[in-house]
Amino acid sequence: MKALFIHDHPFIKEKDTGKVYTSGNLNSDLWQRYLKHFDSLTVLGRCKEEIDTSRYNLAEKENVEFKLFNEVKGGADYYLKSKTIKRVLIDEINQHDIIILRMPAIISTFAADYCIKNNKKYIVEVVGCVWDANWNYGGIFPKILAPYSFFKMKDVVKKAGAAIYVTEKFLQHRYPTNAAIFASASNVIIKEVREEVLSNRLEKIKSKSQNELFHMGVIGNIEVKYKGYDVLLNAIKRLPISLQKRVKVSFVGGGNPTYLKSLIAQSRLDDQVEIIGKLKAGKEIFNFLDQIDFYVHPSKQEGLPRVVIEAMSRACPILASSVAGTPELISEEFLHNPGDSKKLSEDLARLIQNPDLWKIIAKQNFEKSKEYLFPVLEKRREDFFQRIKNS
Repeated sequence: MKALFIHDHPFIKEKDTGKVYTSGNLNSDLWQRYLKHFDSLTVLGRCKEEIDTSRYNLAEKENVEFKLFNEVKGGADYYLKSKTIKRVLIDEINQHDIIILRMPAIISTFAADYCIKNNKKYIVEVVGCVWDANWNYGGIFPKILAPYSFFKMKDVVKKAGAAIYVTEKFLQHRYPTNAAIFASASNVIIKEVREEVLSNRLEKIKSKSQNELFHMGVIGNIEVKYKGYDVLLNAIKRLPISLQKRVKVSFVGGGNPTYLKSLIAQSRLDDQVEIIGKLKAGKEIFNFLDQIDFYVHPSKQEGLPRVVIEAMSRACPILASSVAGTPELISEEFLHNPGDSKKLSEDLARLIQNPDLWKIIAKQNFEKSKEYLFPVLEKRREDFFQRIKNS
């Protein structure tokens, strides 16, 4: 059986070699999830060329073929070049036995329209909320598009032949399905959780001097406005000066830093903020998480944030917004409403002044992360695809 995977994800094509890389988790390891069940996989998405791919992970794998739109940059391009996109989609859909649509994605929506019209069954992977993504993206056009995209995605998910969600409740409630086959499994990849990680974290907290800077970390694409970087910087500015001076913030993530730098300049926190840039998923990210005192995730749009689960697996104390599926992960006590810099500031002050509380949060988060271990989630996905093959 031949499977087709469709998403808007922008892959990276190395200019000299033509090899395909990714800045996200759609890498060579992930495709094994599908190759366990299907003979081959074709991946349809977008791409851009870059010379230096050293900070990206290889996306290529045996029995995986890429059909990528290098002329589709995003935004209005999806609609201006829709004829080209749809022509390729129709051709590929008709050549494959299994159609997998990762949502939200405009290309996936185009594919669903064709499948519905021609009575072809498809699978949806629901990884986020299109309403939140558009409404918090920035600019008037995405906000205008939000209601249409929201009801369109609801229709696509409802009519799917099978559906798998990254959340346990949130996305299921917002985008219900009539599919007889459905499941839930986060896309995070945590292969093991070692008890020594918790021991090391507790020792780090114990040895922390009140004279040291309190180092917090943030991970996400640094040019994306809905990640809530403005909320965090405003929260820090709300702190008493005595606490402000004890804070250091490190931003990790790819993307153009212009937007983030402008926020930092406006907040006048230049001396306490650093932009590290892109780190590779896996060891580099985990090393960073081990170095910081606590992790902050002020995002205004998510599905179920993988990086929060990764931080939990490193026993990080975490403060986060209550967006989407995040309340499924951490205690309500340490959540703030999206955009609420006042509550986040209060939470920051409480943490900075109470390292003993870090120990409690670290233990809670570490234990919760065990529910998201790769073998646990992979068993759910294997059962899901086996039911599809048997149906």
